[in-house]
Amino acid sequence: MTAQPEITPTVALDQQRAARLRSLLSRVVDMLPGREGAFWVLFALATPKILGPIFTIGLRRFLGPGVAGTYDLATVPYKFLDNFRNFGTGPALVFERTVSRQVANTAWTLNMIFAVIVTGAAQLFAPLIASWYGHPEIATVFRILSIAYVFASVASVHSFLLLRDLDFRARSIPPIGQVIAAGDIAVLFAVWGFGAGALIARELVSVIMGAILLWAVYPYRPSLEFVPSIAWKLFRYGFWIGAGLTILYASQNADVFIGGKVIGHGHNGVRDMGFYTTSWKLAFIAASIFTLMASSMVFPTLSRMRDNLPGLRETLLKSIRQLGLVMFPAATLLAVIAPVLIGPILGQKWYAYRDDFMVLSLLAIYAGNRTMLSIFFEGYKSIGKPSVVWWYNAVKLAIMAPAMYFAAREGILGLALVYIPIQILEIPAALYLANRLIGVSPLAVVRAASTPVVTTLIMATAVVAVELVLTRVAHLGDTLTLIACLATAAIVYVGTIFVFDRRIVLEARATLVKGL
Repeated sequence: MTAQPEITPTVALDQQRAARLRSLLSRVVDMLPGREGAFWVLFALATPKILGPIFTIGLRRFLGPGVAGTYDLATVPYKFLDNFRNFGTGPALVFERTVSRQVANTAWTLNMIFAVIVTGAAQLFAPLIASWYGHPEIATVFRILSIAYVFASVASVHSFLLLRDLDFRARSIPPIGQVIAAGDIAVLFAVWGFGAGALIARELVSVIMGAILLWAVYPYRPSLEFVPSIAWKLFRYGFWIGAGLTILYASQNADVFIGGKVIGHGHNGVRDMGFYTTSWKLAFIAASIFTLMASSMVFPTLSRMRDNLPGLRETLLKSIRQLGLVMFPAATLLAVIAPVLIGPILGQKWYAYRDDFMVLSLLAIYAGNRTMLSIFFEGYKSIGKPSVVWWYNAVKLAIMAPAMYFAAREGILGLALVYIPIQILEIPAALYLANRLIGVSPLAVVRAASTPVVTTLIMATAVVAVELVLTRVAHLGDTLTLIACLATAAIVYVGTIFVFDRRIVLEARATLVKGL
């Protein structure tokens, strides 16, 4: 294949034409300093992940567990098929040493072909999905949601080119615009009485707005072009990432798909699944931020160091140390305050599930640990071994699926309990693979995570003590107890971090400013 000039943020356009294409948003972004620092990753990802849950919680408080359950059961197959929409061509663009316009156009054309195929498949599978759950209305929800596949693919290459450039400033604009526009529309639909239609509208508006803003901030204008040799090269690398993400999603959502079948029949079953899936969403507020942060910052950084294995290992350990500094306390705090969180956060319609707080606690712990383990996946992809992700999650799914089926007979708590033995097996397996494939020893991982883990345990002990005293001795209400627990967590955790290791704080500051 003839070498092509590498694609730049202006994608081979001359400066005069690029200036005309850039929107006012892009010009404002270009005035801001330091585009590669972790601050911009956090800003790009954390802002919508903070605003998003505000809309999510507000909508679910208003709509109740029944509507939430119906929508969430439909979104599992919708998100599953979404994994086939680009099937790894985006990560392949990040991995390639050089990317020409021809390569970008071929990737874009390939993505659009996949999107059309997946949309058609969704229309065909909708009745089968509804029959599986035993709720005919799910077919309509699933079919409408599938329209988003094409809109998402229109700008997916733009997103990965921004990621490749490590231009997190520009990449911060679309997610924020998406969450604000989609949230506002969803609130209007909810108030107008559209029920699940409010949640559907939120998803569609989010995807469409994201595509518009990505085209605005990145002046790449694709054209239909398909070079078989380029397509095969992209697909050959991206296949394993796409397959890995697909099987990962299946392993993460087997509980909802199976639980929806076993538990979800009938009105109360849908409500129970609505609480279960909402607990997942609460558990993954922090987890999703840092999972995306790992794929957005860790993967491209490690990919640049693929020829420097000692440096790659050190950067990987630094990623564990820094992400653990926030991920471990966030997940553990959610687990311990779950008994006093459900009522104040979700409202009266959900109060019947207050005694089921263990579901939220178990899912929060699993979400935190799994997010930390996912950092190793970025290492495997960066050294050109993305197939490991597929095999790892395929084995995990093979173990989980039958366990979920039998556990679901005990209700939503049974589903959540399955994750405990799964994680007991998963942690040593992940450490073994990291040592074998990347050369990162288990001892080095333990050392990297030691400060965040120890300080988190101290924080959790203090919070549990305050929670028990206020609820069982002082008989304080959930809201005041929740506020007191959050204040205790902040004071104890920050204080213990400074006592144990002030250097990790300085390292965090440098990471925010300069990146990994």
